[in-house]
Amino acid sequence: MLPVFVFGLVVLNFVAFSSLANSNDVVLAENGYEANDYSYRYPMYDVTLAFGDSITQLGYEHENSGWVTHLSNRYVRNMDVLNRGFSAFSTRRAKDIAHVVFPVRKGAYANGSPVDGSSGWFGWLTNGARNIKQKVFKDDSLATNNWPENKRPFPARRSKVQLCILFFGANDAADPRDYRHIPLAEYSLNLRYLINMLRNPASMYYAPETRILIITPPAVGDKMSKETFMKYGWTYGPHKNVVTKKYAEAAVDVAKDLDMPYVDMWTAIESRVQESRKHLAAEPSLESRKDNRYDGYDEFLIDGLHLNSKGNELLYNLLVETIDKNWPELHPRHVTTSDYYE
Repeated sequence: MLPVFVFGLVVLNFVAFSSLANSNDVVLAENGYEANDYSYRYPMYDVTLAFGDSITQLGYEHENSGWVTHLSNRYVRNMDVLNRGFSAFSTRRAKDIAHVVFPVRKGAYANGSPVDGSSGWFGWLTNGARNIKQKVFKDDSLATNNWPENKRPFPARRSKVQLCILFFGANDAADPRDYRHIPLAEYSLNLRYLINMLRNPASMYYAPETRILIITPPAVGDKMSKETFMKYGWTYGPHKNVVTKKYAEAAVDVAKDLDMPYVDMWTAIESRVQESRKHLAAEPSLESRKDNRYDGYDEFLIDGLHLNSKGNELLYNLLVETIDKNWPELHPRHVTTSDYYE
């Protein structure tokens, strides 16, 4: 008798979920989105997505004046800045996880099934559960009532990625003996692959409204980098500035070929270091020359590879300059969500 009772409960739940999945009262279709688009409509701002390696991951270190922290502060109350930095990642590994970093485009659902391909009764149960979540947020005060500040409505709509920043190459350029190394030609192809995910209309991640900005890997302080890695048991320095330069040039070539804005961090640091060395060469004080044991790269790098406070501030300033020049509509004064806080 008990198995029959349990079976009956399963059937009743199945029917309930299925009816919810087909109920127009539950499946929202606001702002032009299809009724079977089960995107998570939490009231969020639009987004700037920073996708990169450890230099991006460490961009949230406020004590090191992280560049992502600066960018978040610039867009506070206007746009969310998401840090998707992954230490030790190359472009090859970035390709492996891009499907969980880039949002799935509107309408990328087939026959009411979610993107994971769930179908049949399991898909119905899954969709029903998602729709109940939609119902909760439809009735939730956060989505329907006025936001406390200035009695303005919080932006209760599906957020969009307004800007995607791709910042890879430092690990790709590592020594071939290093597992992170990616051949130069593949690095270029991988960058194009990531961009194509957002630009190809056939892609599930197609986002024509998303602006894309490429950052090249920064210059490397060879002496400092080697010293840092040998402290951790390495017998060689896996990063060389002359090699990284080639990857930076490849990134610039991809950006130019696809007509995309870019920030050349290799040149930005290298040119400033060389200028400082010229001044140092003219300095008669032997003491000041002793202080230049890292050839000036320690002015911008904390360990020969990652940015220090000054390096982070340099990158942030170049980013803002590039964004404002190419997309003035992304200035905080013009971002749409700022209208909620007049």
